[in-house]
Amino acid sequence: MASEERTRAIRVIKVLLFSASVIPALTAGAAAAYVGPVDVGALALATLGLLLAQAGGDYFYYYATHFHTDARDAHTKIFAGWRPFFADSLFEGERTRWAGALCLALAAAIGLYFVLTVGYVVAILALLGGAVALFFTPLMLRGYKEPVIFVTFGPLCMVGVYYVLRQEISLLPLWASLPVACFVTVVGYLKSARYQVHEDAQGRAFVVNLDRRVIVALLGVGYGGLALSVALRQLPVWTLLGGASLPLARTVLRAVSDNRSEIQAYLWATVRAIGVLIVTGLGLALGFLLANV
Repeated sequence: MASEERTRAIRVIKVLLFSASVIPALTAGAAAAYVGPVDVGALALATLGLLLAQAGGDYFYYYATHFHTDARDAHTKIFAGWRPFFADSLFEGERTRWAGALCLALAAAIGLYFVLTVGYVVAILALLGGAVALFFTPLMLRGYKEPVIFVTFGPLCMVGVYYVLRQEISLLPLWASLPVACFVTVVGYLKSARYQVHEDAQGRAFVVNLDRRVIVALLGVGYGGLALSVALRQLPVWTLLGGASLPLARTVLRAVSDNRSEIQAYLWATVRAIGVLIVTGLGLALGFLLANV
């Protein structure tokens, strides 16, 4: 039963993880709409490009860590059994590298379209994103996973989408990206958890190696940064709707307060952490739209 629960939690996480691309895109799109009219088609295409780039990175990560194994790979630990979509059917085994190449090629085609229609700045942003997708695994194994996630799915994604829609570099999406970047990094940190089986007086316990202070700091900076941005009038007051995720964030903290628990409890805590990201991003987006009205 525990094994089935763990498998189900991992399946849910695999689907919801694409919010790491969708939420920054939608939030940046709403920020652009706060300033002026936006091309909804361009926003949809930019979102698709981010999704494809994320999928490509997932395929390369799976290929590198399953066919060029490294003992530091977190997916051989708490997330054992994780696979990208279609890795068991269309792209079995080492063919996952070709799936990654295909996704990145399609994302690059979308990037080229925006380079031709918007300008060369898009090329710089797209190349940075492509480099992350290709080199994420070696960066992760050198201890840079959380900083890379923070920058990529926060400022890089949101500034890039905003630029595509408004053709300008602005501090607005940068301020809005702070809570998004913090909360997507919380998800990445939870996904990196390792565990050991420990026999105690009550029986088996799973000791999960997490530093709760990191999660507390990221959540604190995320919500504090949102409040500060509004106080400094960098974001409209309505964006405080992003704080609606705070009760959900508290449940994540409760789940990781004790390092000895069932593995599936930590997996569902990861699901709730993704929920924090989604609710915050949608709250920010709604706030921009209401402020515009």
